[in-house]
Amino acid sequence: MAYIRREFSHICTSSILHSSAKHFDEPNNATIATTMGQSPEDIATIPNRELHFNAPFNIRTIYNFRVINTGSKRIGYAFKTTKPKRIFLNPPCGTLGVGDTVNVIITVTTFDPNNDDIKNDRVIVEWCNTPDPAATVFKLEWFAEDGMVRRKNLPVIYNL
Repeated sequence: MAYIRREFSHICTSSILHSSAKHFDEPNNATIATTMGQSPEDIATIPNRELHFNAPFNIRTIYNFRVINTGSKRIGYAFKTTKPKRIFLNPPCGTLGVGDTVNVIITVTTFDPNNDDIKNDRVIVEWCNTPDPAATVFKLEWFAEDGMVRRKNLPVIYNL
């Protein structure tokens, strides 16, 4: 997985975070001393590789998704999607302690799969170490600082 630095343009109040990515070159000396400068460890997701949404798509449908912090440090996480008007995630962001799990509700709004582009839809999980190991409130600035951010892409498969 690629390590990237993120600059977010607004706070985490919507189901998608808009950002402009910069590839992470090297952390500065101040960052190396904190957990923010260390590479975030892996997370687990259930499902692990892709999300399957079933027809019919003429009604709003709700699915469940789970994220587990399998690492040894507290993390901040945020979700993005390639279709922000179609796919909503709740909660859109948060923190997870070591071994903690969050159950996420995915809402898929109505759409016509014959007329809408559905080929490259995906849900993206981004996460980073929190600067404070006891942090329980998510802060977008964690993604804008010089720490490393990891990303997991989950393709969306629509079962027609």
